[in-house]
Order: sequence, then structure tokens, then C-alpha cells
Amino acid sequence: MANQLPSPPLPVLRPRDADSHKGTFGSALIIGGSRGMAGAVSMTGLAAARTGAGTVRLAIPDCCLETVASFSPCSMTLPLPQDPNGLIALAAASQLTRWLADASCVAIGPGMGQSKGLQEMLLEVLTAIKTPTVIDADGLNNLAALESSRFDWRKRLAAPLVITPHPGEWARLSGVPASDRIGQIQAAIKLAAEHAFVVVLKGHRTIITDGSSLVENLTGTPAMATGGSGDVLTGMITALICQGLSPRDAAQLGVQLHGLAGEIAADELASHVVLPTELIQFLPKAINHPRVR
Repeated sequence: MANQLPSPPLPVLRPRDADSHKGTFGSALIIGGSRGMAGAVSMTGLAAARTGAGTVRLAIPDCCLETVASFSPCSMTLPLPQDPNGLIALAAASQLTRWLADASCVAIGPGMGQSKGLQEMLLEVLTAIKTPTVIDADGLNNLAALESSRFDWRKRLAAPLVITPHPGEWARLSGVPASDRIGQIQAAIKLAAEHAFVVVLKGHRTIITDGSSLVENLTGTPAMATGGSGDVLTGMITALICQGLSPRDAAQLGVQLHGLAGEIAADELASHVVLPTELIQFLPKAINHPRVR
């Protein structure tokens, strides 16, 4: 792919000092989940923990609490008010204020669902967040709905932002069809430059851009083409930011590790499909692989 922007070298995750403690590696707050979609936010939380966030909190509708808590004991759960459909209710925004202030990085979207109340809640939360934020999945779809109502949600942002759309989600946000890969990349560069975002445009050879640089990722395998893989990536990028990487560097390293974990898993499992839980299982081997050292 022709690229006139610089492509920075792969960032490195600094080794852990002997006197480190959980506070050294930050606190991740992940907002998402809904009735019937508890697995997505659970995998995001487990991926964040496995990638190295010091603490992980999952803010979820109350109806999902037991399901999410049973997925893994590695994360704390924060029950939120819910609407009749089992989605996070608008009233949750005020309850999140304390946890937003404590977070090193916030992730929004996995398994969240879509509703008018969620769109309004998102606007309140985006106004309150002061730390780097990663938005994926239904977080992006709710923002796309605001876009279609001609409300410029970008003006509410007060924190560095990473968005991780797949081509369909990016088509809804940018207006460029998913079939036009070059056009979508150009739109990603333009939006990132205008609003100081980091855009991770997923797909074969995922693109990472902050508007002034562009990286084309070369790791990964078609075996990763299954629901939930993107939720894992969201948790990984969130955890890398918690550990001190800049949003752009966290996005680049996270995408590299995500694809590499998929390659290792497909090889060692001798499988044409890698489940998202298996991606998480193989993250330690990816993190310690010579290709990222």
C-alpha cells in the first residue's frame, strides 16, 4: 500500500521493576455488556488483565453481574442501572463518575448494545473522562447513531481517544463504504489528523494512524475471523495504555501482539479457527516472542 506518512518502529513494553505493585500498572475501567452479551465485556476484561493492567473493573448492567463475575475472578464488577431490555441505563452516567476519576484508561463498547439512552449516557461519560479512552463495537455504533442525527459528539471529548472500528463500523462513522479500503484509510487519516484521534481500522493488514503516521500491521491469520477477537484487542490496548504507553504506541503494539497471538495459537492448536479465549491464552507467548523484543 502506498504510504506517504512515516511508519514508526514497533514500541516496546518496558520490563517490570522488581519493586512493582498493582498500582504501578494502572487501572482499567471497561464499560459495556448487556443481557445476552455478557461474554464480550468479560473477554475484554480478561484480555486487559492478561496483558498487564494492574487492576481491571468491569462496569456492567446489574443483570449481567453474576454471569460476568463467573467468567473470571481476575476482574472486579461494578453493577450499573439497567433499562427494561437489560442495557446500561442513562442513570449510570452519574454513578460512573468516581470510577472514571480513578481509571488510567477507560474502554467503552464491548457487548453494550444500542439505544437512545446509551447514546445520551455516552455523551455524559465522554464529557467527564479525562484519561485516555478506547471505544469499540457498540460504543462506535452508538456514536454513529449520534452522527446520523447530525450531533457532533467529537466536541464533547476531553481526553485522548483510540477508536477501533471494523470496516462496517467505520462505514457508518465515516460514510465511506466498507468495499473501498483505500477510501476508508484516507478517511481514517483525515479524521485522526483533524481531531487528534488514533484510529485502528481493522481488517486484513489492520491500519493504525494518528494522522501524522501510519502503520500497516503484518501479523494475524484468517483463523482469527470469529466474533470476540475485537473485544480481546480492546482489552489489550487498554492495558498497554494503563502501563504507560501512549495511545498511539499502545494501539500499534496491541495490534501486533493480537495478530501474533493468533498466529501462535493457530499453529500450536493446529486449528483453522482460533477462539477469542484462545487468543488470550496465547498472549504470554506473543508478548515474549522475539518479533516484539
